[in-house]
Amino acid sequence: MPELEIALVRARREQLPEVQRLATIIWRAHYPGIIAPDQIDYMLERGYALDALAGFLAGRDRGLLLAQVDGAIAGFAAWYVTEQPDEAKLDKLYVVQSRQRRGLGGRLIARVEDGARRAGAHTLVLNVNKNNAQAVRAYEKYGFAIRAAVVVDIGQGFVMDDYVMAKPI
Repeated sequence: MPELEIALVRARREQLPEVQRLATIIWRAHYPGIIAPDQIDYMLERGYALDALAGFLAGRDRGLLLAQVDGAIAGFAAWYVTEQPDEAKLDKLYVVQSRQRRGLGGRLIARVEDGARRAGAHTLVLNVNKNNAQAVRAYEKYGFAIRAAVVVDIGQGFVMDDYVMAKPI
């Protein structure tokens, strides 16, 4: 099998529609059975609006990284430093199903950790749905541990029933 050409790059504004498209594909394949279809729609509209994604592009205290495989975007990660300056949040981490289990998620996490450390963070946190067992296991594999269980009202009658996971960086 030929070796894949993998590159991790900072996203550019003109790539945001492709991130939106990829998020829609990934979410519609992964989240049914974990959250309701109307909540999937709502969260995609909010979290993947072009303005929301553009907010990760500017500043050394945040980033939107793309994993490209043979020149095509196969995954992405978004992060930012929280109100607690020693803490950064991994806000988004997704890899298209056909490219999973090839180390892309781990590479994206490592690059986020590097950026977060350079921005002064000592801890990386994330939220993951309590019923997303595959993701919880993956995060544990990369050194995250459950710090808290939370239920967050996100509007329109929807809640996120999540674990907050954290790891020192």
